[in-house]
This record gives sequence, C-alpha cells and structure tokens, in this order.
Amino acid sequence: MVPPLQPGVCPRRIALAVALFAAIGCGGGGEPPLVPHTDCAALEAVPRRLWRLSAQQYANSLKDLLDLDAAPVLSNNGGTAELAFFSDDAAGIDSNFQFSIFQAVRASMAQVAPRIANLAACKTGEAPAACAQRFAASFGQRAFRRPLDAEEVAGLMGPFNEGLAQDFDTGISLMVEALVQSPSFLFRSELGPPEAVGSAETTKLTPYETATQLSYLLRNSIPDAPLLTAAGNGSLATDKGIAQQVDRLLALPEVKQNLSRVVGEWFNVRQVFSKTKADSYLAALPEADRVQSQVQSDLYKSAQLFIDSALWTGSRRITELLTSPTVFVNGRLSGMYAIPYGGAPDSFGAVTPPDHLRAGMLTQPAVLWGLSNPTNTAIVKRGRFVHDDVLCLDPAPDPGNLLNDPTIQAKLATLPTEIMKSDYRMATPPCNGCHALIDPYARVLESFGPSGEYRTVADDLPVDPTASFGDPLPMQTITGPPAFATAINDNKLFTQCGVQKMTSYAIGRVVRFNQTCEVLDLHDEFLRTDQSIASLFKKVATARFMRPRTGGAQ
Repeated sequence: MVPPLQPGVCPRRIALAVALFAAIGCGGGGEPPLVPHTDCAALEAVPRRLWRLSAQQYANSLKDLLDLDAAPVLSNNGGTAELAFFSDDAAGIDSNFQFSIFQAVRASMAQVAPRIANLAACKTGEAPAACAQRFAASFGQRAFRRPLDAEEVAGLMGPFNEGLAQDFDTGISLMVEALVQSPSFLFRSELGPPEAVGSAETTKLTPYETATQLSYLLRNSIPDAPLLTAAGNGSLATDKGIAQQVDRLLALPEVKQNLSRVVGEWFNVRQVFSKTKADSYLAALPEADRVQSQVQSDLYKSAQLFIDSALWTGSRRITELLTSPTVFVNGRLSGMYAIPYGGAPDSFGAVTPPDHLRAGMLTQPAVLWGLSNPTNTAIVKRGRFVHDDVLCLDPAPDPGNLLNDPTIQAKLATLPTEIMKSDYRMATPPCNGCHALIDPYARVLESFGPSGEYRTVADDLPVDPTASFGDPLPMQTITGPPAFATAINDNKLFTQCGVQKMTSYAIGRVVRFNQTCEVLDLHDEFLRTDQSIASLFKKVATARFMRPRTGGAQ
C-alpha cells in the first residue's frame, strides 16, 4: 500500500499522462488514456462480512416482500445514528432494535392476514404440507435473497406445523414471521462461495450476493425478480451482466426516487426536523402559520423538490446541486422568506429569488436551517459541514481540550457577534490551526441567516460574505455562494467529493481521506460521462473494488 499523502500534495500525474498520450501516438481528436493515480493511499480492502440492514432497509424489505401499502416505521434504529448518511457495516442488534422489529412484523402480519391464502398460492388439490414446503422455498428465496437448502426448508416447516394445529393460514403466517426475523433476512451476507468460507484468500461475491448488493445500493430494498433471475442464470457473475442490470435499475422511477433520497441524506436535509428557531424568524407569517413543525415539513419538501429538479431535469449534472438558483416555495415559505410567488398557497413552485445569491444546496433554506443555531448562523457547524461533507477534505485537527479552555471561553464570551468570534478563532493560536481551515467555508454563506433567510445586515452590521481561500483552491478571495460554488466546481472538488461519498455509501465504510487511489481513478472516469447522478452510481456500482472480499468474515 502506498502511504497516504501529506495535506497539500497534488495527486494528479499530469506529466505522466501527457507522456503516455504522446507515446501511444494519438493525434488530434479523441481523449487521452486514463492513467491510474499512484501518489495516493489504496482503499482498504473490504473483508468477508455480514452486514446488517438499516432500519429503513429492513422496513423497505418487509414492504416489498409482503406487498404492504407502506413501509412500517421501526421505533428504534438499532445503534445507527438517526441522521446517518448510510448504513454502517459495523451496526449490530440490541434488545431494543430486536423488539422494534418484532413490533413491525406483528403490525405487518396483521395487514397481510386477510390475504395469506393468496400469498401461499396453493395449487388445486395440493396437500397443505406440500404447498407449505413449496412456499418455503420460493418465498424464502425472495426473503433470504438466495436459494434455500433442504435443511433450511425443513426448518421452516417447524413453525408451519406448529400453526397448522390451529389452521393453514396460521401455519403460513408463523413461517413468514420466522423468515423475516431470521438472521438471513436481517443480514446481508458477503462471504463469497461456500468453499471460500474460512479461507484467507481474496474471493468475490456470489451472483446472489451481487444481486443483493446492487439492489440495496440502488433500490434500498430486496432484489426484484429480474435481479434474482440474473443471479440464478449466472449473468451477474460477469461484468457485462452487472452493467446491464445497473442500467435497467437506473431507469426505474423507484431508483430515481431512492437516489434523490441518498443525496438529501448526504446534505443532511432531515436535520431540519431536529432544529428549532427563535420565534422572531417566523414573525412575517400570519399567527396561524407560526408552527415550526409545519414550516420544517415545508422546508423538507422544498429541498426534496430542488434535489429532484437538479438531478433529473435540465443538464442533470450533479454540479447543479451547487449552482442552481432555484428555490421551491409555497405560500407559507414565500411569506416567510419574502420570495415572490404567484402560485396557489398550498402548492409548491420553482422560483428564482430576486437577490440572485442562492446557489444550490448550500443556500437551500432547509440545509441552512439545519446547520444553524436558534439565533445565530453557527459558523463552525456550517464550515465543518462544507469542509467535511461537500468538499470531502481530510479531517481537520482534533481540538482536544481546547473547547474547554477557560481563557478561550472567556475571550469568546466578550465578543458579541459570530463574525468577531470567527475572526478571533482564525487569527489566534492554537485555535487557528483548525478554524483557518473551516471557518472561511461558512463566511461566504453569511448572507443567509439562521433560518436560511437572505439578509444584508446582521448584529447591526453590514453582512460581508467574503473569505480568503487557499489549498485545495487556488489562493483567492471569494464573495458569496455563487462565486464559491463556481470555484469549487471549476476545481472539480465537488465531483470528487461526490465520488468519495457514494463510494462510502456503497461499501458501508467511510472513505476518510481525499487522496484515495480508487476514488481518484473513479473520479477521472466519472468526468468522462455526462456527470449525472445516474452515471455516478453506475461508475460506483461497477467499480473494480465493489465485489472482491478478503480475509475472515466480520
């Protein structure tokens, strides 16, 4: 493994690329060949593992398996952070999560009870035991996302026979309950073929494991029938077969909806529900509309509509997520944010605010609301979010015990404005070691207050959304979100972060460092596409690192 770079070292091997381009004799036209990056750290190998479904994945899987009208809501996330961007492969099961699964299953089975006979679909004249055994194999394959062996089918006949003492429907119901509370339903297996288990050699996912991987990546639920068919006929053992299934899935409306959700979670849009604002920020609304929960719901809907618009209309480039000036408002948000809107009060419409300083997700009211405190813009929170999650820069130095230093706390307490506090942090050792890296990314957003409202005055002083930047940007001074968005897009920082984030999402492990070889190579490939979210997920889903597994199971 190549050791990681020190901050500021450029990974681009331009000279090597030019030399190779010249060496192969390419004339005018065409694109130079891609040259693998070498001044970088290799992606850590993914081990054989059992990967627990997230609460949402479990609920979605139950919905699709049982054909429910809506996914059940689990009362516990099972140790996963409420606002987690993706399902961490280290997640386990505790008694609270287990009980929430039990509750979800019982509620779901109550909905299914009237149509158990249709679910079992016994053939005319078929004996109950024969029907149940056939059902265990077919339904079990959908639930376990692979064929069941004879021992597993025989095991499922136990709960069926127990329930059959009451009636056939009860027997099938108990079998289904056993299936959906089984470890083989709750955990995704990534162990490779049976002969590889226990070996230290690197192996690859089986076709059925690949079907499961692609489905949870793109659908966030169990594999559909074409995926299971492709696994059964072996086509998912080939690169061509995998690419064909990825293309098919990416055309499905449900997949587009899921990818929009993933982007919303990347930008932590759901955080809008966990933050409240001082009542003064709702003062422009009629008294009946000053209900924070309703405003939060409106803001969340607005962000969802913006993401859908940016990803699936127009150029569809993911850079639209940072540059589009559009905001979706209804009558309530129009009044609250002083954004003219001529549509029906309860409907949402796309508008371009007259200030023209909105620029994509970083100025969407829902995002700004979630990243701010009740009465101030929380420069550190905003800056860290941009630094860590929009640009994917290497983690800033750990502040250690500085946050509790009484001298620093006393000094900050004497400074009346967020800008003054930021000036102090960026100029004063040892705080500046971290805040000089973080705070500028929030300073360019200062034209937008704690609720995401546009403002020209803050703390009785004119707002100046200007900050100075250096590495990884060229040395420059930038004023306002549109200019900032242009700068980071021009330098490909956002697209590279997108590749890094979606790689993390796909493998269930955070890729923490900006100079990761596989991410850099994949980013080069992505830049040669139409740069849409669909192309990004296709590149990740078909990447070379997605299916090899090494070492013992985790």
